Amino acid sequence: MATGWFFHSDSQFIKRENMKEWLMWAFFGSNYGDLRQEWVEELEGYLTRVEEYLGCKLEDGWSDTAKCMRSTLDPVVTVHRPLIWYTIVALVDTITCSTLLSHGFKHYDNQNPFASFPWRWVSLISRKSLHPDIAYWYRPHRSKTKQPIIFLHGIGIGLWPYVRFFFELLVEDPEVGIIAVENLAVSMRISQPPLPREVMLSVLLSILDHHNLPRIVLAAHSYGTVLAAHILRDPIFSKRVVSMLLVDPIPFLLYLPGVAHNFVYRQPRRASEWQLWYFASRDPDISRALSRHFFWVENVLWKEDLDGRENAVVLCGKDQIADADEVRRYLTGTNGSEFRWRKDGLEVLYYPHLDHSKEFDTSELRRPMVEILSRFVRSSGTRESIPNGYT
Repeated sequence: MATGWFFHSDSQFIKRENMKEWLMWAFFGSNYGDLRQEWVEELEGYLTRVEEYLGCKLEDGWSDTAKCMRSTLDPVVTVHRPLIWYTIVALVDTITCSTLLSHGFKHYDNQNPFASFPWRWVSLISRKSLHPDIAYWYRPHRSKTKQPIIFLHGIGIGLWPYVRFFFELLVEDPEVGIIAVENLAVSMRISQPPLPREVMLSVLLSILDHHNLPRIVLAAHSYGTVLAAHILRDPIFSKRVVSMLLVDPIPFLLYLPGVAHNFVYRQPRRASEWQLWYFASRDPDISRALSRHFFWVENVLWKEDLDGRENAVVLCGKDQIADADEVRRYLTGTNGSEFRWRKDGLEVLYYPHLDHSKEFDTSELRRPMVEILSRFVRSSGTRESIPNGYT
């Protein structure tokens, strides 16, 4: 793990000053040159733990060959986008908005169509959001016996990949409301940077109060699971989450270098890697969000954070961003590859041959997630009687 943050350099080339540079970023979010006197003892303690993990003492000095990953301090790398690309984004956004409106969703934002680029016509008919930098869709909740759903999307072209998923949920439970939060900072647009964690959580709580939704079922995909981790670790917000579905989660085992390397630093070789590299990793807004607003200490999620509610996690075995097999072992404590694993209120679905996000591609693949959320919205907040084991 430690050498992985150094692009898997041989440990003999990593010297004490190199490791201190990385530890200063990992635990203090700072350059080594900004070391404060009150941090010295703590930093030495971390260094001692690393040496114990490696089983050897690091050599004194500095090595120019041992470069480390420090995503929030390293340069933000982007690739130019032609106007035709933003025209395509605008077209997809138009189709998405029109489709959601036709199915009873209402849009909330700052009512300024020029707040981001491409411009958004839907802002002309939107309702006023509680915060100028938060946009969301809401289909009113009408059920008195079921819980509403709040959905947090991943990096990509906004909510378009999830539209059919929403409609299948509505067919299953027409009276269940859905709030779909738009994160424009990771939606291939030119927009404002992501809101700080505390502000985002405060605004989301205000939105729930505004719509009189005291309890929710939380569903999140990919980058959206990072915000879900913030919600779970907030003592006030977490009490309002009855159940949770995490799809392609990023926060588990985030201390490992895989996510940072695969999304920010990896040189693409395969077609799928080139697709991720160009359309996501090197998008100007997305690159800014990940390189300046993604702090692993804030975003990491532990298995213990799931206690106290029903949870489901969906993993894809060929995920090119996160190590799904390692996450599955961490959550289940087993090396199995069964499609469905259940124990103590935690359910893990595993698609061994799918890449990141592919579980949303077809109705057949989406069906297990729809069934899980349909069960969750009927929950009273206590774990239903689900047999442990495998299916």
